[in-house]
Amino acid sequence: MRYFQKHILILGISLLILSACDEDKYGDWKILNEQWLENLKETHKDDPDFIVTESGLCYKIIHKGQHATPYSGSYLRARYTGKYITGKSFDSSAGTQPMPLSGTVQGWQEGILKIKNGGRILLYIPYDLGYGTKASGSIPPYSTLEFDVELLEVLN
Repeated sequence: MRYFQKHILILGISLLILSACDEDKYGDWKILNEQWLENLKETHKDDPDFIVTESGLCYKIIHKGQHATPYSGSYLRARYTGKYITGKSFDSSAGTQPMPLSGTVQGWQEGILKIKNGGRILLYIPYDLGYGTKASGSIPPYSTLEFDVELLEVLN
């Protein structure tokens, strides 16, 4: 039994070291993203149209839209561009394919509920409401995401 406990302890310490190495690898990126978001908040602190929610999501409604309002179980068609804080685009859609709102990152799920059909919103999503501490495709961990979203249709 002691042999088993010793190896579990070694495995646990190894996993802790490996996860710390991953954070070290992206530590500068994490800090850069956090600072960028704080600078954005500071820059827009006097803009009544720039909102920071309790969760940390930042958004600005360009056009509220009308009629159908999405809810968490909605499918929708949206035209969007997703960018890193560097301005480089990592994703976009012309909005031809319906998608479930529940299949998007938490920041989208919160932000899209602020507009209606035909609405447009700018979302600034901190990493903990995006892809978090893990990479997703080309998106590195700790990435703040910027989305320009036009809600073309709510398919309730």
